[in-house]
Amino acid sequence: MSEPLTAPVPGFRPVPRTGVIYVMDRARELGFRMGAEGWCNLGQGQPETGPLPGAPPRPSNVTIGADDYEYAPVGGIDALRKAVANLYNARYRQGKSSQYGPENVCICGGGRSSLTRVVASLGNV
Repeated sequence: MSEPLTAPVPGFRPVPRTGVIYVMDRARELGFRMGAEGWCNLGQGQPETGPLPGAPPRPSNVTIGADDYEYAPVGGIDALRKAVANLYNARYRQGKSSQYGPENVCICGGGRSSLTRVVASLGNV
């Protein structure tokens, strides 16, 4: 592992870089730069924001109605939850007596909240 970025602070021991910081440092050493051809940062949920070769152009603006400035419901918008349940049923539940409904679907705004909900669904662990 690589050395810490700065000199030790009195009272604190040096801690080596780990996880995403270690991987990003190693990638930089090997030539990674934002926007560099041949590299893709999959370690931090960082989306590609530039144009994609062969893809349709990205929207440059989106009109948002006043009602849509509010936070969405905690479990996700009902229509989206229903659409996800229908898609899952069509792909994986055909011919089965039990079908999923929107009450079986939760839409989360990110990995951390998704994982928190998965663990919370396990009960008192």
